[in-house]
Amino acid sequence: MDWSKFDLAMVDPRYMHGASVFKEEPRMPVQAVLDNLDDGMSPDDVANAYQIELRLVTGVKQFAESQRFAHSV
Repeated sequence: MDWSKFDLAMVDPRYMHGASVFKEEPRMPVQAVLDNLDDGMSPDDVANAYQIELRLVTGVKQFAESQRFAHSV
């Protein structure tokens, strides 16, 4: 997934070895949220498990769905 177009994410080599992380939660990799959603966790469960705001989780979900739809057309 190309996270460079996801407004809530950033890439900075000082955080998580340059993985895409949340701007507001720079120690939380965005891909980890998506992986957990793909594994069947609910957005609420992911937010609670990682102690991040639900809006970040739903943002990842919406962005990933839009990217997957764009690439399937």
